[in-house]
Amino acid sequence: MWESEGVSHPSAPQRERARQSPAGSERREPTRQHRSAWRRFADRWGWRAYALPILVVLTVLALATTTNSPRAVKNALTGTGPGRSTASSGPAIATPNQQVKSDNPGSGSINSVLPALKLPPGPSYTTQGTGTYATIPGTSKVIGKGTVHRFSIEVENGIKGVDLKAFATTVMASVSNAQSWTADGVTALQRVDSGAVDFHVTLVSSMTVRQLCGYDQPVETSCWAPDAGNRVVLNVARWVRGAKAYASDLATYRTYAVNHEIGHALGHNHSHECLANGLAPIMMQQTIGTKTASGKICQPNPWPYPKGAKGAPGPEEPGSGPDLEFFNRNAH
Repeated sequence: MWESEGVSHPSAPQRERARQSPAGSERREPTRQHRSAWRRFADRWGWRAYALPILVVLTVLALATTTNSPRAVKNALTGTGPGRSTASSGPAIATPNQQVKSDNPGSGSINSVLPALKLPPGPSYTTQGTGTYATIPGTSKVIGKGTVHRFSIEVENGIKGVDLKAFATTVMASVSNAQSWTADGVTALQRVDSGAVDFHVTLVSSMTVRQLCGYDQPVETSCWAPDAGNRVVLNVARWVRGAKAYASDLATYRTYAVNHEIGHALGHNHSHECLANGLAPIMMQQTIGTKTASGKICQPNPWPYPKGAKGAPGPEEPGSGPDLEFFNRNAH
């Protein structure tokens, strides 16, 4: 109701009689003062005074017709919607000015779990460790020829339900295979459990992963964390559950995760195109998916130098731009 100066107000007895009148009583006709206020408003604004409410009604009707969604009508009336205070119920969509989850996390990532990136169903896992680490005893001879990169195998204290001996065995089987990083002839690896190391291969609880890798977008991932003591961070959530691209082949996914993150420790960036034989390159973010820009789906692959694959480990593209494009293709 519009108010203007000079409009009289009911006295206290009048307000009391109005309060005591029975519910559902007939609506009173507008007072002369109120009619006068409307007339002055209409005289001042002319046809605009009548057009404004008509336009509002037409806008709401158009939304209801095109979307068939009560939420859309409500958003039109309340001013809420995507980017406002009301959360969207659908899958999040990355836009060009957002940074996707990467091994060097930054701000501005999308803030909703994407269906393609949800953990597969499976056993429970430790969500919160102590934030401290213990070295799993064990050493190896130098594997491969060339520059030797020494590493330890560790676990965050507080993680339960994982066979740590089997974890260490999987890590060693991954890096010792002839198809792993030492196949290039210039890279050598050696496991140690004391002294100086180049990086730590560490099994980490999901909440600690968020501290080490960032959690701008709520997706369980692993990462390379050079600022956390040169740590290859393997998320126990993924170690226990795997990823969609590998379906139920958990063992192969674990080999992929080890080789991918160690690849970052060795200085490699992400890849986004299939190898010549259709396999996904090891530095493709296969936890997200394996779809390329051309729409081709690469076959999941856990090895840097898979047998018979020409051009391995594949071309690499540094920076968040190519990662964002890859993410958009695979996350929905």
